[in-house]
Amino acid sequence: MKTAAIAIAISCLAFSAFADTRVDLTAVISKDFIASPSLDQAAHALGAETPFGGFGWEVLLGNIGIGGAYAVVFNQDAASNWWLDWETQPIYASYHLLGAKSFIDPFVDAGLGCAGSICLGPSENAGEGLALTIYPFVSAGAALELNGLRLGAKLSYALGQSAIPVTTIPEYPLGRFQLSVFAGFSITGS
Repeated sequence: MKTAAIAIAISCLAFSAFADTRVDLTAVISKDFIASPSLDQAAHALGAETPFGGFGWEVLLGNIGIGGAYAVVFNQDAASNWWLDWETQPIYASYHLLGAKSFIDPFVDAGLGCAGSICLGPSENAGEGLALTIYPFVSAGAALELNGLRLGAKLSYALGQSAIPVTTIPEYPLGRFQLSVFAGFSITGS
């Protein structure tokens, strides 16, 4: 995992040396919704409930990009067991309508996601309760590029979901919609 993170960081910095490229590294906060959220629901959920938190990356060459986002949340149940839930969009392709160097950056993306949950303990249940789901998704969003600082949001829609094939691992209960807010920095090529 550590080696993969270092390899991604070095690759991202290397890509930024090419003209009309941009590398984004962001912190992400996200929340699931069963149905399309209203603005009030979205603002309340991101502020009042415990959202997923993590990081994201993206490499753009002109208008086309590839990226990933990884978010987790820790919860404690009534029996004092700690649970780890995660939602990742480990790989996606994106299209940025105005290109890599635009101040306002509307975009769409699509890819494959994975979500799951597992009990961390401290009880004898540690390692049990594993649930996993894989899902294709599409997203639309917008960001502001403020001289290297990047702020934005996107709404993702899970096109479907399924348990991991050829296993007996139960499906994770995934909401159809996911709202993500992100902030970070961008490195642009010359």
